[in-house]
Amino acid sequence: MHNILMIIRREYRERVTKKSFWIGTLVFPVLMLGLVGSSIYFMSMQMAKQRHLAFVDATGLVAPPAAAKLSEGKLKDGSPMWVVEVVPVQGSVDETRKALAPRVLSKDLYGVVTIGPDVDSDENFKFYGLNVSDIGATMEIRGALTDSVIALRLQKSQLAIDQEALEALTKRVDLETFQESAAGGATKKGFEQAFFATFGFVILMFMSLLLYGIAMLRGVLEEKTTRVMEVLLGSVSPNELMSGKILGIGLVGLTQMVIYMGTIGLLRMYILAKVTGGGFGWVQDALSPMKLIFFVVFFLLGFFFYTALFAAVGAVCNSEQEAQNLQQPLTMMLMIPYIMTFFFVKNSDSTAAVIMSLIPPFTPMIMFTRLSAGTVPAWQLFLGIALLIGSTILVFRASAKIFRIGVLMYGKRPTIPEILRWARS
Repeated sequence: MHNILMIIRREYRERVTKKSFWIGTLVFPVLMLGLVGSSIYFMSMQMAKQRHLAFVDATGLVAPPAAAKLSEGKLKDGSPMWVVEVVPVQGSVDETRKALAPRVLSKDLYGVVTIGPDVDSDENFKFYGLNVSDIGATMEIRGALTDSVIALRLQKSQLAIDQEALEALTKRVDLETFQESAAGGATKKGFEQAFFATFGFVILMFMSLLLYGIAMLRGVLEEKTTRVMEVLLGSVSPNELMSGKILGIGLVGLTQMVIYMGTIGLLRMYILAKVTGGGFGWVQDALSPMKLIFFVVFFLLGFFFYTALFAAVGAVCNSEQEAQNLQQPLTMMLMIPYIMTFFFVKNSDSTAAVIMSLIPPFTPMIMFTRLSAGTVPAWQLFLGIALLIGSTILVFRASAKIFRIGVLMYGKRPTIPEILRWARS
């Protein structure tokens, strides 16, 4: 135990006393906030610009009111968001559209909307443009066409109704969403709030687990290739060395998390004191003490699970190139729940989310995502933690066996069957 404590102290002091640790601790959240803020800013800039659109209408009845509806939208300077021109059909709708294609390619037009003669056909309305992935613009165009077609159908059914009355009749209902809590009460929260509040924590956990895992791998690999490992093993056993390194680096990660969680706690206290209620209830819920505690719990369990695996990879490799190849499966295990955050926020109680949150390599990020975005039954939460603890113990033991043998082997990298045999020995 004394040897392990010495190694823990060595690993902890070696990292925490460096200026790079404190600079990285400060810069990382600022960088993440900057990336998210800049993304939102550039997205708003992209949307806040005037677009020119052309309608080619075979009926001659749908395009004018749809164009008028789109022209009602205004930019901040008061100019119309959409400048729409109704192009007369010359020959056929498709021939007219093809004649406008050069203007689309030169970006003189954002796009061309064609309207066939049968407004009830599923293939009657089509949009042609360079950018077809802007869902906001597509929904605006679809909404204007829908209002116009509804008015035309009412006219055909001999129900006299003007555009203003139509808009009043077809006005969408605003549905406010509130998340129920097992502790009682409900918090006003929508998908956007749930996603951004969850994604911030998920990206923090993902980057921390990945960076600390790679740091462990490179540290072991460097000490192995420089033969420092042989000197260390003259005083301590391989198990003590690996345990000390993982626990020491774990304390570094915990120090960083305590700094982050403390800062977040102070932010929550400020919000409670200054902007309680209103539209900030979801922020208070996202930064609740219980969720911060579970974040630290899942971070620590995920840390020990993955750093043990990264340490084993570093022990069996002889070069950076070999390590990069072997670490890819571990990186993918971390990336899968990260890139599926959108799905798990949207479907936090789905069968796929429940099953994957109980698979130990995915539990830290997916279970916390479910906990942050929705309400997780207590039995699922604690079952996931229990399975992760059990798996971490098994992984730790297997990695210790691999570390003990691989750290003193040089030359040809062992094969996967050999590594598995070491783990079972």
